[in-house]
Amino acid sequence: MRRVLWLSTVVACSLVSVSSFAQDEDETSAAEEGLDQGEGEASDAADAEAEPEPEAKPAEAAAAASGAAPTWWVGPYIEGVLVPAFMLELFLDASPSVFNASFGATITHRNAEGFSWVLGLGYAGYAFEGPFRATGDPELDTEWVDSNLGLLHVRGMLLWSANISRTLAFEYGVGLEFGVVLGSMYRSEAYKDSNGEYHPCPGPMPTMPPPVYCEAPTTLDGSSNAYDEEGAHYNVKEERVPPVGVALMVPALALRYTPIEKLAIKLEASYGIFQFTFGLSAAYALDG
Repeated sequence: MRRVLWLSTVVACSLVSVSSFAQDEDETSAAEEGLDQGEGEASDAADAEAEPEPEAKPAEAAAAASGAAPTWWVGPYIEGVLVPAFMLELFLDASPSVFNASFGATITHRNAEGFSWVLGLGYAGYAFEGPFRATGDPELDTEWVDSNLGLLHVRGMLLWSANISRTLAFEYGVGLEFGVVLGSMYRSEAYKDSNGEYHPCPGPMPTMPPPVYCEAPTTLDGSSNAYDEEGAHYNVKEERVPPVGVALMVPALALRYTPIEKLAIKLEASYGIFQFTFGLSAAYALDG
């Protein structure tokens, strides 16, 4: 019996010792962990205080300097549209140069990085008069064309910009105009005077000395031949004018001046397949 009591006492003392040792180990580990955590937080706080603030990105710095936050702009434009004769004479033996005005209004969205997209509505004139002759045709087949055509169009442009100074920027991109063709075009026979200048024939002139430019129509009643017939044409309306037209701007260039935060004035120019444009626009910021 005494032996049993002695064994029980030894076992109990052993359990108490083990439990006490485990508790001491847990408290030591927790203390070391807390110390480590505290040292990490203190280190992070010190690093945060010592670390300088990141510098602003170039685009952000430029935006902050120029006030170019994402902004909506609206305003009018006016341009000159030039279709030079040498461009048309790549496909014709004779052609006049065509110069007209284009005007309209646009709405622009420009972001902080200087990228803009532009939508607009406008009208471009393509009125002209002068001699035309198709490639390979004899000189006697030269005709006088009188046009009052125009293009009522929508305009779309994508523009990027590079700041020159706080108020001046260079813009570059691409654009497209697409719309309906308005107006009419008329054709008449043409003759060349002694100075080598062409003029429209008032009608058949069989008594004109050779070479006879103002020939007689080939119709039975002597009326003008139709626009799609061979022969002589006198004030005949050309019906093959396309109902829609497209004008490219590749590239589209501009010099933008912003004298005050909400006003932008631009000198603009563009090149298309057959035409050049140059003009002036103004825009007012709706927000920002």
